[in-house]
Amino acid sequence: MTIAMNAPIENDPDVRQNMLSLDEKLTKDQVEYVGRMLRKLITQLEKKRYSEPLRPVEWEQWNNFILSTYACGFVCCDGGETMDDRAQTPISQVIRALQEDPKPVEGFSLRELRQIIHFIIRSERWGDAGAETGGGAVWGLIDTSLGDAIARRLGA
Repeated sequence: MTIAMNAPIENDPDVRQNMLSLDEKLTKDQVEYVGRMLRKLITQLEKKRYSEPLRPVEWEQWNNFILSTYACGFVCCDGGETMDDRAQTPISQVIRALQEDPKPVEGFSLRELRQIIHFIIRSERWGDAGAETGGGAVWGLIDTSLGDAIARRLGA
């Protein structure tokens, strides 16, 4: 056995260098962990909603949720801006409809949920946290019943 002293772990050949693909399966633990992190973020919002100032991007739960989506394969190397349906429905359109009526989430596949969460997280990253709360797309997720519906569907 060769032991490399002081070698950064990220350079280890057993460390994955790329994000997962939508086609790669996730474990039940990965799925439920993201659901729990989303539920904790929503719970924190409920506790702090009337506190001043409301800056969820500064919360530990905000960061934990976003990190969990990357670590657990919800942010994918091949996620795009449209769903996989025949019509190639824009994900932003799906999200707007689900924010109005989240009931269809109950029947969504994991792949569909991953596409939606991928889109939200990437939009947050590129949106430069420009909303008054400091967050944009993730704020839209947790400030509507869509966040709760997705957390439930993910087992939390």
